[in-house]
Amino acid sequence: TDISIQMAGFSDDRSNETSQKRRRTWASANKSSGDTEGKNKRTATLMDLDVLDCSICFDTLTVPIFQCDNGHVACSTCCKKLKRKCATCSLPTKSRNRAMERVLELLKVPCENAEFGCSESISYAEMSTHVERCAFTQRPCPFSGCGFTGSYEGLVEHSVSKHTRSLYMFECGEPVFMYPKVGERVVLKEKNTGEGGGGRELVVVECFETPQGRIFSASCVGPPMGFMKFPYSFKFISSVGDKLCFESSAKSVREVSGEPPSEHFMFVPSYMFPDYKLRICINRKFTLGSYTTTTS
Repeated sequence: TDISIQMAGFSDDRSNETSQKRRRTWASANKSSGDTEGKNKRTATLMDLDVLDCSICFDTLTVPIFQCDNGHVACSTCCKKLKRKCATCSLPTKSRNRAMERVLELLKVPCENAEFGCSESISYAEMSTHVERCAFTQRPCPFSGCGFTGSYEGLVEHSVSKHTRSLYMFECGEPVFMYPKVGERVVLKEKNTGEGGGGRELVVVECFETPQGRIFSASCVGPPMGFMKFPYSFKFISSVGDKLCFESSAKSVREVSGEPPSEHFMFVPSYMFPDYKLRICINRKFTLGSYTTTTS
């Protein structure tokens, strides 16, 4: 990918180092005297953004970046998984690569959703975070067998227009009873209340079979919002009256993976099946600074 980027303090013209040093000295002198006209941004072209990916997991490098004594770099996630041992030469990976971190902070690239309408340019180090929150990020329909993909707003409209009969409607604080089958998804949409911006949330409940019982989990399909969360509670009732209760918060996801979760789930032992009732109650929790309020 040929992407033109703005990088303060970098130049692709290396033919005359003396001239460059003089220009930098002149700009520095102007800055110290209060003249900011000399502080001009210069541009460079990075021919392949893949050089900024982790060589182990191939995801975008994010700060902090670590390296071994031979200069092999890795993202912090891979460093932890490999117990800070270089995957290339086996030397300890303990040193921070400050220069590469600075490059990532200075790189400005268009959002990968530009073709869908996003006009923002983001620091390359923050691209992954931005894409997760971007309203134009393409999200697949959570209904099994549906091939629709669109923005979050488009996904909500699609779910209402094409899957109305399959949608479970919910109101915050009100219980909804369901009977999820193994391997299938139950999709819930908040009713349009006209208050607090509600009515756009999609919550997906999944059920997975294990040798010892079944796993139930809930997730919210949509961009994460730091100030708003969706705590929920499960109540499982067997045919003989045994009950299990579980509380958690629905994690915001780009798409439903269809894989059993490793955390934040309710486990129900086999003896409580096959006949049962499952109740879910979803709330909306706002956090602004030290102030927290829950809508129910």
